[in-house]
Amino acid sequence: MTGRAMNDIEPKLPAAFERAMQALDAQPVDGTCKGLPPTLAPIAFREIGQQGWNLLNQDLAFPVAVLKRSAVQNNREWMKAFLRHTGARIAPHVKTSMSPQLFQAQLEDGAWALTAATANQVAVLRRFGVPRILIANQVLGRQNVALLFDELAREEGAELLVIVDSASSLEALLEGGRGRALKRRLGVLLEVGAPGGRTGLRDAAEACALAQRIAGSDIVELRGLESYESVFPGLPEEDKLPRIERMLQAMLGLASDCLAAGWFAAGEIVLSSGGSEYFDIVVKRLSEWRAPQGQVVVIRSGCYLAHDHLAYARAFDRLLARQPELDGIAPHLAGALEVWGIVQSRPEPGTFIVTVGKRDISFDFEMPVARLHYRPAFGARPRALDAQYRVTRLNDQHAFVQCDAQADVQVGDLIGFGISHPCTTFDKWQLIPVVDDVYDVRSAIRTFF
Repeated sequence: MTGRAMNDIEPKLPAAFERAMQALDAQPVDGTCKGLPPTLAPIAFREIGQQGWNLLNQDLAFPVAVLKRSAVQNNREWMKAFLRHTGARIAPHVKTSMSPQLFQAQLEDGAWALTAATANQVAVLRRFGVPRILIANQVLGRQNVALLFDELAREEGAELLVIVDSASSLEALLEGGRGRALKRRLGVLLEVGAPGGRTGLRDAAEACALAQRIAGSDIVELRGLESYESVFPGLPEEDKLPRIERMLQAMLGLASDCLAAGWFAAGEIVLSSGGSEYFDIVVKRLSEWRAPQGQVVVIRSGCYLAHDHLAYARAFDRLLARQPELDGIAPHLAGALEVWGIVQSRPEPGTFIVTVGKRDISFDFEMPVARLHYRPAFGARPRALDAQYRVTRLNDQHAFVQCDAQADVQVGDLIGFGISHPCTTFDKWQLIPVVDDVYDVRSAIRTFF
């Protein structure tokens, strides 16, 4: 397979990215920003790590989400090791964090591209000068399509790849590009789906007709194929895995048909599948295919940097069970995103209530988990909580935690929660402090949801 692993290149951030980051660093933040001290007078964003704040000292306002710096670095190293081991590339999906500081880390690690889901996400990436963007969605709507072709018409426009799964979605792109003076054509990936799944072509004949039409256009060009591997939620693993394999095999069959017909544009052919749960299967299967002009297998995991403490932690364990040879490539992925609150009430012996709610933490996959407990008498570090502490429900601003009637939990104690599904925790925060292992605030990230 062609394409180099992340650490085999020496990436250089675009000058536009560096300029945008400098402007972001200079922006003022103050006590109106959720999680920062409410009495804080305006300071520059870059000065957050210079304030001497410590979460355990209650220098921040609660609730507050934090990123553990050491876990993020650990996760970066694991993904680089995985890509070295497999030869695949990554275009991480930015919808997870929408954070330029994390985009920067991924680009510095050699990401092949960054992936977006919406036109507004593309606009954020272009503001930061990201040179190659994969839009893992059908782009419809006049303004959304116009953004793509505005970028392609710019002297220093991006390389854009977008997915299509119907003649109608292709026609929307062609209509938006007609009459434009484009610096390059819009790259298209045919999306392959599966019965009962999400978007994507189900019929091979329809897919081939669409590929042929793309190949004959002077507005778009066929760059490869795409799928989303995690489209069978709720199925047991023994039923889900064969369906994923069949979808990937259908994708490779279509790739062979397009190659034989000469419908692909010049250059290496892109085979991409998204998701943070089964990317090992994607790489293993898609790496079997070869093309004379070269090919690149691109995964789109967006959650690996933050990982989590529940759903993706279990998915990672299953990944290692499927492919034990990956167990020793680097320290395992670790949950980096925590949300902290204060115990505000102990209304009944077996319950305490914490100042963390639906506005602060994800609950779409499952309830968060109470992991850490701190009061100053404990010393420098929090205590770990065991399985008896269970979040039973969330209100907008309250977490109900079940515990033993004799549990040593007091009003005013700090509770740190682990999450399930980082995407829907990140989107609740416009700013997230980055902390070291003793919870000193070292920097922060911004989000653009």
